[in-house]
Amino acid sequence: MKRLLSIAGFVVGLAAIGLGQTSMTPNLQNAPARKSPLAGYAGAWIGTFEGHPWLTIRLTEQGAQMSGTVQRQKDLKFNDQGEIKSVGEEQSTGAVESSVLNGDGLLLTVKDSDTQQTERYQMRLTSADTAEIKMVAMSMPPGMSKPKPWKVSRIVANAVTPVR
Repeated sequence: MKRLLSIAGFVVGLAAIGLGQTSMTPNLQNAPARKSPLAGYAGAWIGTFEGHPWLTIRLTEQGAQMSGTVQRQKDLKFNDQGEIKSVGEEQSTGAVESSVLNGDGLLLTVKDSDTQQTERYQMRLTSADTAEIKMVAMSMPPGMSKPKPWKVSRIVANAVTPVR
């Protein structure tokens, strides 16, 4: 009889443990997945001037970093208000060497594949599919306004046309 009671107690104990585990599983399955703070920046982005693409950014999340490319026209001219007034024909392509998420957005360090010079860009999300980007430490002639941030929009990766 003692043996039967101990076996019954053991079975009831196992059932209670099993029931406790299965009752937690649905709660864990419905828990929201933790999204990386970099995830919002991943994707293809394009900036246009007078209806033509002049800036293309492709970013991919790689753990705690972003990798990708920045392709843009080299020669940019600005008006007195810091807005782009013209873009040149020659283009520059650079690889993202590093990225740092800071209080102002995502700081990208990009190395030009031709000149090997490094440029830094600050990208700030303004919505899920729009952002502003500006060059950090861009030198301007005396008396000229600092350039305003460039507006870029997220696009479907397959729809990106290379900058010409």
